[in-house]
Amino acid sequence: MTNRHIVNRHLPERAKLMFYFPRPTQGSEYYVVEMPFFENVKITENKKAKYQKYSMISRSSSLYSYLGADSRSLSLSFNMTLPHILDEHPELTLDKFMSYQSDKDNLEGEKQKFKEPYKAADGTTGMAFQLGTKYTQDLAYDSAKSVLLDGSITGSLNQMDKHFIQSRYGISESAMNQVNYAANVVKNIVNNPLVAFTPTANAVNAAAAAEEEEKLKIENNQDLQLKYRIIDLIIYWTNIVRASVVNNSKNPIYGPPTIRLRHGILYQDIPCICTNYSISYNEAAGYDINTLLPRQLQITMKLEEIRTGNFGEFNTADIIEKDNLAGWEAVVLENTHSMDPGSGGTI
Repeated sequence: MTNRHIVNRHLPERAKLMFYFPRPTQGSEYYVVEMPFFENVKITENKKAKYQKYSMISRSSSLYSYLGADSRSLSLSFNMTLPHILDEHPELTLDKFMSYQSDKDNLEGEKQKFKEPYKAADGTTGMAFQLGTKYTQDLAYDSAKSVLLDGSITGSLNQMDKHFIQSRYGISESAMNQVNYAANVVKNIVNNPLVAFTPTANAVNAAAAAEEEEKLKIENNQDLQLKYRIIDLIIYWTNIVRASVVNNSKNPIYGPPTIRLRHGILYQDIPCICTNYSISYNEAAGYDINTLLPRQLQITMKLEEIRTGNFGEFNTADIIEKDNLAGWEAVVLENTHSMDPGSGGTI
């Protein structure tokens, strides 16, 4: 939930990477995936000119011929933090960040054909839900009951803690009755070691409840549904980064995606390819216990600008020609005073 005392700067809408995956057999059409930045991104830029150096006899200074320049290189470092996205952007869904670019007239129809097979899984069918449910119901369930039993005996858990563990690990009310009954048995034995403890109606009720025990249905837990949906989205973006350096294995002529960097006024729709990436995580931020997803992923990408267009003149008003090479004349002589493709408002 956005802090009401802070004006929303809408960073995800203004800073993002756009991945354009070529669509096999469809020529100039693309699958487009948007990956916004939810936190400040660190960008380092460098570009190197190439000169032929001439050292003349008896001349105290060299002469140079300009041979061209290497592509602009951009190094991006950014984080994806689960608690931050979960708290500030709970409305996010996968289909919001997938689109379809075509040169056909029926753009909306084609867009729908692309998006239909890739609709975001709901909170109960995604991979995060499957892994999280396996952990809470199959692996950690008995351990959580043991923690509750021990806490009830020693008094180390208050009611709030008990309720959290019960809800988190899907422990039903009947199972809690068992835990409370077992705790009372132990307490009576400890406090009255010479007095035989006789089962009461509570024991009968606990036994009957055990037979009818039914784990809480996690799919009805809206908070978990939301968390799993956001986790699935983070994993999807992580896999998109991984996919940025590989081609289509079924049709190898279709290479890695073109990536467009948009970050405010300094980087306006820069077309790039990814030459290298790295993914790490902040150990101090911890993990999501259900899925073992690190709470804060740290991603670095090495991008190199690629300018092709139609190999003609640079024109920011045209969707193709804006990707043509631009020289210093675009900065000195043109109204946009920029070499970026998006400087003419065609983003």
